[in-house]
Formats: sequence, structure tokens, C-alpha cells
Amino acid sequence: MFSDALAYEDLMGRWSARLAPLFTRFAKVADGGRVLDVGCGTGSLAKTLVATTRQSTIVGIDPVAPFIEYARDHVTDPRASFEVGDATALPYPPASFDHALAMLVLHFIPRSETAAAEMRRVTRSGGTVAACTWDGEEMELSKTFWDEAARLDPSADAKRHHQLNRPGQLAALWHTTGLQDVEETALEISMDFASFEDYWRPPQRGVGPLGAYVVTLKPERREALRSALERRFRPRGAPGPFSLRAKALAVRGGA
Repeated sequence: MFSDALAYEDLMGRWSARLAPLFTRFAKVADGGRVLDVGCGTGSLAKTLVATTRQSTIVGIDPVAPFIEYARDHVTDPRASFEVGDATALPYPPASFDHALAMLVLHFIPRSETAAAEMRRVTRSGGTVAACTWDGEEMELSKTFWDEAARLDPSADAKRHHQLNRPGQLAALWHTTGLQDVEETALEISMDFASFEDYWRPPQRGVGPLGAYVVTLKPERREALRSALERRFRPRGAPGPFSLRAKALAVRGGA
């Protein structure tokens, strides 16, 4: 469900680009240091870091090779580099970064405790380790989708992500990891859609949990879900423009 970089950009890249500036400000990334972008995806966070610093170097790592290729093509500043790798086994020496950030990825990693420990390991003493995930109840794009999918197909509810998407869960993970001065906050954004089709097009391409579910549906069930979602958004002007809101849960701590 994470192999098509262009489809991912269409679904989530636009959200990531809007969230990244808020997240980097919360993470208090100081200019001039080495920053590790764990689960860098297609490069939205790295692009923001390049734009908001003058001397920092950014290293992005992600297990999906097409995402890394896309990031290399679209973030061309020489201060940024990207490589394929595993968040639970980071290929870097201890204390080799000033900041380690993970945006919208920890909830997809089954061994999130290991990933957090690895982020701490590669961050120098006094450096910052920060992450954010979507609030499961406050991300309208996905919550509305799964609410309607589960109403039509009760088995769909099991496909929702329930990891690290409730207030306090990231902070608890950071405390368990041994990070200091842990703070958690909420970051709120919204996204405009030109039409209902602008919302519905990305899931049909099979990207992410939403898309992975949609492509398993028979045509009549897919159309039923599409109609149900369009009815949910119609009060906001669908099939014309409408907006969806989202809240991300962000945490930071000192290594």
C-alpha cells in the first residue's frame, strides 16, 4: 500500500506539506545541526527543513525505494540526502545527529518502541527527538472513511489503525524510551478539496490503508462506499469545493 510515490503525494503529500512547518517549529530544530528524518516518505519534511534552515544538513531514510527516488528528484538542495533503510535498525553511529524527527510514520511501524529507541540512540545528548501522528478521532479524511466503511462492512473496522493515535500515547512512548522533558501538543490544519472526486481519486489508486481497502472491494460495494461518503460531505458543498480538518499529536523530548 506504499509503493506508488505519485499516488501517495496525491493522497497524503498535500497534508504532509501543510503539517511540516508546524511540526518543525514544535520540534525546535536549531539551524546548523544534523537532522535525521525517519520515515521521510516523499520528502515533505525534508523540503520544509531545507527551506527553514540555512546551514543544517538533513538525512532522510525510508524503507520504500520509490519514495526515496521521488524525494531525491524533488528535494535537490545539496544539504539533503536520502537513503533506503529501516527505522528499527538505523544504520548510523550513536549520537550522530542533533535532531531525530519522525512525521506521520510511527503508527505504521509495528515495533514503534524499537524505532523510538533507535531515534534516541542516534541523537546526541541534549539533542531533540520528536514525532507526530494523526489523532484517530480528529482526522476527518480517514475517520469519515472508516466510519462509513464499517457501517457498510463491519469487518472494515479492524483495518483502522489504533496505534499511537490517541492523546498521551506518544508521550508515554517517549517516557518509556527514556527521553527527558517530554512535551506533547496538538497541531491543527485543514485541507481544501476541489470536489468530491478530488477526495475519492487517491484511494482508488490503492495507496495507504484507505486505498488498500478500496481496491479489495467489488464494484458494487465500492460504489456503495463512494455514495455514502459523498452524502457525508454534501452538506459542505460536495460535489463542489469543501474542506476537511485534521489534528496531529506531536511529542518532543531531549536525548
